[in-house]
Amino acid sequence: MDIQQLRSWIFELYEPLEDQRQYIVFDAERGNLLIDVPRYSERALRLIRGTGRASLLLVTNAVRATQAARYRDALGVAVAAHADDASAIEGGPDITLTDDQQVRPDVRALRVRGAHDAGTVVLLRKSGPVLISGDLDLADPAARALLPLEFSSILSANRAPVWNAGREQLESMQAELPRPKKRFGILLPPPWDRAYLGRLEDKLYPHEPIVPKEETATREAAMGPTTLVVSRVTADKQARAPRPKPDQP
Repeated sequence: MDIQQLRSWIFELYEPLEDQRQYIVFDAERGNLLIDVPRYSERALRLIRGTGRASLLLVTNAVRATQAARYRDALGVAVAAHADDASAIEGGPDITLTDDQQVRPDVRALRVRGAHDAGTVVLLRKSGPVLISGDLDLADPAARALLPLEFSSILSANRAPVWNAGREQLESMQAELPRPKKRFGILLPPPWDRAYLGRLEDKLYPHEPIVPKEETATREAAMGPTTLVVSRVTADKQARAPRPKPDQP
């Protein structure tokens, strides 16, 4: 794990092998705001403490909330989580968030619910403003709820920062076909997932010139349409050719 200063007011905790990011919003007056935390470790504590005093930890989903209690005890921060994620925090959160809540004068938390998961996104009224989307897949239809918001930058838990035209990129991602996330290893996901099936079926009918008809044999298709008759006649002649009879004893 490492830390880097993205702007004068925000730091990124980065785990390169897992391609995971958490953020520290610098606030000398109120105390720093932590948005999600990595796995608990002494190194992570040193990195967080090195940016200054932290006063609030905001977790974006139930998975991210599992480490919150340990950081609360070690750093003395208050923990903010949505009511749906409260059960994942040992001892419960100090601040229970609603679906749309102003956490600080410059920090707004909104709940986004998709077909399979849900998460909290954070809108920072700094330099844009800035949208911190957590683990939310911005290509998911649920992310359309963010389109009415005004922001120019996007910081995600598993994507590189987008500092310009963030809202336009969100609109573009909503228009794209879904793609599986890249993984490390020898077993890679297929080039498309099942969501593509219906959009490709209309391209696989026999009337398409690039797709040979089912009744055309592979060997004959390779010879071209002008030689199909010749190839069949030749095969028939070879089949009818007389065969030598075995010698009678």
